[in-house]
Amino acid sequence: MPRFAQTENALADIAANFPSSRGRHFGDGIKAGARGVSIGEVAYDPSKHSPTKINPLSINGLITGEPFVPQVIPSRPIEANIIVHNDPRSNRKDLYRTKFSLAESLAAQISGSMPAFRDRVNVYLLGEEVELSRELGRLDAEKIDNTEDPVIAAQTTAELCMNGLAFVISDFENLPLYETGSRFRGTVGIKNNHHLDLDISSIAGNRAVLSLGQAREVKLWKPKEVSSFNEALARHDQEVVGRLERVGMKIARVISSQSEYNGYNLKAADQSIASAINRLET
Repeated sequence: MPRFAQTENALADIAANFPSSRGRHFGDGIKAGARGVSIGEVAYDPSKHSPTKINPLSINGLITGEPFVPQVIPSRPIEANIIVHNDPRSNRKDLYRTKFSLAESLAAQISGSMPAFRDRVNVYLLGEEVELSRELGRLDAEKIDNTEDPVIAAQTTAELCMNGLAFVISDFENLPLYETGSRFRGTVGIKNNHHLDLDISSIAGNRAVLSLGQAREVKLWKPKEVSSFNEALARHDQEVVGRLERVGMKIARVISSQSEYNGYNLKAADQSIASAINRLET
């Protein structure tokens, strides 16, 4: 199972006092930050603290004229959800195993960052029924039926994201979360695409025609057509990401490719997921 070291560190450091119907518990260490149980302040040290942690209303700071940062014991979520969405309109069956590999690694890292025995990581499968019994069993995942419809899948996902920390693994092509009216302040969206969904340069030059449906074709030996199509792919990708970011979701990218040992670049995926966790609105 791939190990996400940077993701594990980000999860351990997060002051994750997200709303939870089951309450919360507290981390073992002391952190600089505004979230958690306050235990006082220390003088700002640029070698240890981010400038964003400075408390502009600090009494000590107002008296001494020097910056101070609060010290807290961060609270942690008791429950975290991982939602794997399989789009029934997609024929990219090759992405399914990548999604399950990501979910398995995430579940392990999240569990390691939650020291209390009551903590729980839930894994849910939405969308198309997939015959991956071994993977489902290993993850102890729950298949939520009747979520093939994009609107129902989006609403179900929104509900699962409202309680604590959440990760949604999808290409987000047919998961209209922006239409649910929800805010995803504690959610990391892991946008998983095949590399050819984002850029076809790797197959350019071939004496072949890429059929796109609806009477659209790209002649791969014609650089202008390839370049124009790549620009369209980039615009569409940014539109999808923009819609998700506008509802508060932090986006990580995982690009699937058969040339990678795990089906994706492990280091790049780990870095991207960790970065998204660090940007969460906690």
